[in-house]
Amino acid sequence: MTEYIDKRGWKFRVMHGLGEVWKARYNKPGKSSWKGVPVLPWREKREDAEHDLEVYAKSHGMKKVEECDG
Repeated sequence: MTEYIDKRGWKFRVMHGLGEVWKARYNKPGKSSWKGVPVLPWREKREDAEHDLEVYAKSHGMKKVEECDG
């Protein structure tokens, strides 16, 4: 899965929810918790959530950081 970072240093990635759902989440620097990106929906397919995050990241000028396991 791909991780992005914005100009504030917030990290963004798609994570699994309860049940068979996926959503983009963010993590602020110095925090351990990940929060859901409010404007992006829960998806039944990981690929759909990854696409949502890719479009969101591009529209907000984020940089792709790494491919991470998850």
